Amino acid sequence: MFILGDARTNRSDPNLPAVRRIAERARRVHWLNPEQRSRWGTGDSVAPAYAEPVGMHECRDVRQLGALVARLLPV
Repeated sequence: MFILGDARTNRSDPNLPAVRRIAERARRVHWLNPEQRSRWGTGDSVAPAYAEPVGMHECRDVRQLGALVARLLPV
């Protein structure tokens, strides 16, 4: 399973239990975050917390996407 998003909550409840349930039920979960890794955890970003139960990857462009796919394959 792939999740695409910046992991910002807009000051809402991050609902970490739901993310953990998804991670427990899915075979594999990879979160593709379009923000720079240096911004994770700043402001309303909960990327570090979401990265605990799921694999979080900086994915800002096609080069990073290609490198990620190459690392993940073959499964």
